[in-house]
Amino acid sequence: MRMSAVEIAEKAALSQPSIAKVLSTLRQGNFIVSIPGPGGGFTLSRSPEDMNVLDICNFFELQTAMPDHCVITCSCSDDAPCRVCGALQGVDDLRDSTLRDITIASLAA
Repeated sequence: MRMSAVEIAEKAALSQPSIAKVLSTLRQGNFIVSIPGPGGGFTLSRSPEDMNVLDICNFFELQTAMPDHCVITCSCSDDAPCRVCGALQGVDDLRDSTLRDITIASLAA
């Protein structure tokens, strides 16, 4: 589906300059393509079934509430994590798996 920046701004109830910045960033990340000229606009760069939330989060470098490293002082390593670090890694893996399973198509349905 092709939409103009004006249509997207209206549907999102956001200003056109704000939408223009987001669209520019999404275009840089190859999530959308712009179609110039009359009747142009923006469309997804690939099928919505092939786009997932994890890819978008990674592109925008969105941080989660989980810390990257164990907050306690320990002598563990990636090869031999302590229980806390091992549990955090399990949460990270579950989060990534869940976000990977959420496609743009499922959000649009």
